[in-house]
Order: sequence, then C-alpha cells, then structure tokens
Amino acid sequence: MSNQLDGIEQKDVIKRVTGKITKLWEARTFNGPKGEFTKQGGEIEIDGTSYGLAFWNNNQSDSLKGKVVTLSSVRSKHGLSGVTLDHESYDGKNGKVDRDVIRVTASAKIEIGEHSEEPPRVASSATPSQTQIGDPKKAIDSIVEMHIYIDGLVRHAYAGRASDEETLRSYVASVFIEANRKGIVMASVPTEPSVPVCDPKNWGSAIVPSGSRKGEKLAEIGKKDLTKLYQFYLEKGFTTPFAKCVEQAGIDFNLDGPLEEQDDIPWE
Repeated sequence: MSNQLDGIEQKDVIKRVTGKITKLWEARTFNGPKGEFTKQGGEIEIDGTSYGLAFWNNNQSDSLKGKVVTLSSVRSKHGLSGVTLDHESYDGKNGKVDRDVIRVTASAKIEIGEHSEEPPRVASSATPSQTQIGDPKKAIDSIVEMHIYIDGLVRHAYAGRASDEETLRSYVASVFIEANRKGIVMASVPTEPSVPVCDPKNWGSAIVPSGSRKGEKLAEIGKKDLTKLYQFYLEKGFTTPFAKCVEQAGIDFNLDGPLEEQDDIPWE
C-alpha cells in the first residue's frame, strides 16, 4: 500500500492523497434504488502503486488523464467527507479484478498538482495577515444562513432524483464551497432603527419621529406644531407610543378645546 495511505482501512475517509491519473473513462449514468447517479471510472498511481479510481456524481474532464492531482476531503458540519478508500472485485475482460479503489464524491476538492502543506511566505511581513470581518457573530450568522439556504435549495432541486442522504450532503457541500470560492454571500436585510419608547407621563421628552420637527422633543416644538400633531393623531388614532404622548399633551393643555387669544403657556 502507498505510504500516503498507511493506516487507512476500507471505508475510511482519506484526508488528502496525491497521485497520477493514468486512466479515465467516460462517465456513466445509473438508476439505483435511491435514485439516479453517475459514476466515472479510472486508475490512479499513488507512490508507484496502481489503484482503481471512481468519481461518484463528480464527472471530470478527460484532460485530467496523465496529470498529477491532489484529492482532498472537505470538512462540513457533518464531518470530513469526499475521498474514501473502497474495494472492488469483479471478472474483467482480462481476468478477475480485485483491488483497492479511491472513491471521490461531489464534496471532494480536486487540485491539479501536488498539495503543499507549507503556506506561502510573505517577505515584507513577519506576521500572518488576517481578514477583517467586523463582528464575528454577524459573520458566522451569515455563514449559517447561507448553509441553511443552500441545504434547502439543493434538497428541493434534487427531490425525487437523489434520495441518498450522503449524496445530498455532498451536493450541499459542493454548492456551498463553490459559492464561497466565488464570493457569493447572503444579502443582509437592513433593520429599521428602533423607535425610542415614549412615556406619556413624561411626554415632553418624547422625540418627534418624522416631519419637519423630526428629532426634536415635544416640549420644544411649540404649541402650534403640537396642536397640528394632536389633530393629526386625533383623526388617525392614538395607537403608537409616540401618539399616546401627543394625546397626553393634548389632555394636559386642552388642545381640542376652544382656543384662547392669550394664555400663559410658554410656547413659541
């Protein structure tokens, strides 16, 4: 067995493996008990040892033949998945075939060339760069919202076509990874600014929410404008907290009563 696969047993997940694809056949479509799926066979040479290669629902171009590739599993909320060690045994044209197979599903990451564990070095800086994401909680919430959306979308799109849970999860992971690569994010819905709570007992400190006197306190807008507000809500209804403050002001100063030519109320 290849040194890269030391300790790997049948059905184990392979974190990463690099080899040269020596054979790659056309993908074939099958109808199984759990729905439609595709399988593309081939062979890969890993550290001098030949293995079978099977791409499940992950069709590849014929141009990969003869190239060195790195096959990597991807971690999601369901764990690490994508590349596993499998085994096949059948009677072929040239006799019985009995060999280990590298199984690659849709969630796997495929890179042309060898994968380097060493991160790229930046000569101009001794410290690693960090991406500024603002509020970490909001950033994580956005990632979760994106994953939930993609999960629902994929399950709806493949309803009746792929019922196998592992296959559906691999589809979700594949779409999520591709969206991330292309920088696609969920657009956040702007929230309305909160309206300060008004206490009718202290109506003078209530802030006018809109109009020409927006942002001013009721006690500062003058009797003329306060009367206009009172008459407006008198027709519309004193249903909001601010309207109730206006209502209390009208009661205190009898704004719906007869107007006096002179009074001692200190309004503008």
